Amino acid sequence: MFFVSGLAFAGTVNLPKTGQTTCYNIPGSEIPCPGTGQDGEIQAGVAWPEPRFTDNGDGTMTDNLTGLMWTKNASLPGTAMTWQESLNYVSGMNGGTNPNFGYNDWRLPDINELESLNNQGWPRNDDWLEWEGFVVAGGDTWSSTTSASNNSEAWTVSMRYGFVSRYSKSKYYAVWPVRAGQQDSPDSTYPANIWKTGQTTIYVNRDDGDIKAGVAWPNQRFTVIGDCVIDNLTGLMWTKTANLPGVAKSWQEALDYVKGMNTGTNPNFEYTDWRLPNRKELYSLTDFSKYSPALASGHPFIVDQSGTYWSSTSGRTSGNDLAWYYSSNGTLYYNGKTLNLYVWPVRTAPSTYSISGSITGDVQTDVTVSVSGDSTGSVVTDSSGNYTYIGLIDGSYTITPEKSGYIFTPSSKTITVAGANQIEINFQAMACIFTISSVSQSVGSEGGTGSIIVTASKSNCPWAATSNASWVTVTSGSSGTGNGMVNYSVSANSTTTQRIGTLTVAGQTFTVTQQGITCSYSISPTNQSFDSSGGTGSVDITSQSGCAWTATSNDSWITITSGSSGTGNGTVTYTVSANTTTSQRTGTMTIAGQTFTVTEEGLTCTYTISPTSQSFNSFTGTGSVDVTTQSGCTWTATSNDSWIAITSGSSGTGNGTVNYSVSTNTGSQRTGTITIAGQTFTVTQEGITECSAWDDVIAKYQVYVIGHATWSDVITCYNEYASSE
Repeated sequence: MFFVSGLAFAGTVNLPKTGQTTCYNIPGSEIPCPGTGQDGEIQAGVAWPEPRFTDNGDGTMTDNLTGLMWTKNASLPGTAMTWQESLNYVSGMNGGTNPNFGYNDWRLPDINELESLNNQGWPRNDDWLEWEGFVVAGGDTWSSTTSASNNSEAWTVSMRYGFVSRYSKSKYYAVWPVRAGQQDSPDSTYPANIWKTGQTTIYVNRDDGDIKAGVAWPNQRFTVIGDCVIDNLTGLMWTKTANLPGVAKSWQEALDYVKGMNTGTNPNFEYTDWRLPNRKELYSLTDFSKYSPALASGHPFIVDQSGTYWSSTSGRTSGNDLAWYYSSNGTLYYNGKTLNLYVWPVRTAPSTYSISGSITGDVQTDVTVSVSGDSTGSVVTDSSGNYTYIGLIDGSYTITPEKSGYIFTPSSKTITVAGANQIEINFQAMACIFTISSVSQSVGSEGGTGSIIVTASKSNCPWAATSNASWVTVTSGSSGTGNGMVNYSVSANSTTTQRIGTLTVAGQTFTVTQQGITCSYSISPTNQSFDSSGGTGSVDITSQSGCAWTATSNDSWITITSGSSGTGNGTVTYTVSANTTTSQRTGTMTIAGQTFTVTEEGLTCTYTISPTSQSFNSFTGTGSVDVTTQSGCTWTATSNDSWIAITSGSSGTGNGTVNYSVSTNTGSQRTGTITIAGQTFTVTQEGITECSAWDDVIAKYQVYVIGHATWSDVITCYNEYASSE
């Protein structure tokens, strides 16, 4: 028999517990912890020693969890200082100008050291520190770590609330010196060593980038295991995708999603011990030399540059209805549990992996083993896709698998052992894992086709492809075994709205985003002319199917009779009312956003009068003339002679009548005119030239009566009449 240890993924440092031991519902009431998945139930991390701190009796306290020595007074100068003043004060301690309690290697703590003093089991962190024996001001405290995103800012920790945030270096905050615990290698004397922050730039002497306190990171910080990533600093395994559900969730939804991973209702990558990380676990990912995101260079995570992530730790200071969250720029805050943030699950990677088996023949020619334990974790991949175990028998060996991925098939592999002949090792078959060539595709409104390549970890792994949207159809490859291809088609989008649909391919989500149609419109004709009588017309609209439009008249004398709205191609019909004025007019309709112009001529007026003349005897008389013309046509009537007077109808519009009177004629026959609607109306009136009849005498008398003749004229006329008898 033989036993060989594989790669060890135990972390370089151990993360401590947060201190939280109770659980709370959304309103903030305490509830039983079992089954909640909260920090208070899981309590992940190294237990704190008891006592946590030792009073050294010289004005200093030693943290038995981290090995750091702190001044007992957490605001030693007794007054707040700027960041540079804080660094200067600590330098003065080492130079002997400020009290130093017998040590000359004090430093301003880096942000990791300062954050280690948080206890999430107490409502207020400063109360806990006071209870432990410190003298705490309770406000923000300076770290020696500069903000990578803004060098004029530095990181601070609120000793009262626990916030990890950054502020201008010109602000005034507390100074809390620290010493010891700055070794590069882990110190097993203390359960939870502090690790380096990642900051290497020196902004001023004795800052974080200058001192670089803490345990060094492993040369390879992260190891990718399929869809998971192991942090070799902490030994934690994270999902490679930092927003696994694809959407932000409330705190309770985040806890429920991780439960679904462990029950198999959500993707779990073959592990059933996932948890929502606590506050310290999320914080441990931070590289304080980076920002947006504050993760180490070359990290393998798929992460939102400004993402915020829920922890499982409730916020105790301002109310248990709050929970801590981590921003990928390095800050730690808490907020209401109904806020929607991302979910980044974590689990504890096994500390060691092993290969065990029996030798069935000559070790140089025939070795048969089976993989036991957490087999997936025993694999490390290099840039060429090779997989390596360390420490088999008398050297290392390399496995080049038949297929990409970290799953070994049941078939034999050829192994080259350093300094030995070739041997065969049969590895235990593992569960099927699938990858797809892409996870999304954008398609134009006209639709189209596409394909997705499925890669399986084993040739006998079955899979299926289904569409979750009616407008996306799987045309081939709806199922398969091993590697394969799925072809799909996307129907045309007849609306103007973008739509998103998904395919489920081998358990993976493939998203199709289709643009809505971009509508364009044209009308024909674009204008029409009418005479003054008006009329009807139509306008044809050309547009894409599904494109909506409307038609409106902008003038009261143009009326849309049909087609006031429509979709795609269509026709608008309209009427133009008669123009009752002599002026041309122009109006418009707005059709599908286009302007249609209507021009209508004014009236052309013609006039006739009836009668055109009239005769009168010498006596006073009256008459009338009828005017005939189009409605809206105006006219006037004027007398051209003083003995003809217009009594009514001196002007009008359309048809009308002119009334006039003729005065008595005492002289010879006469002719006069009236101009009516541009036409000439003639009046002829007889005169009085002889007195041969009695009527002539009467007429002469009437003229006398009105003052146009004398009585002598009447007598003379009578004598003429009498002599003619």
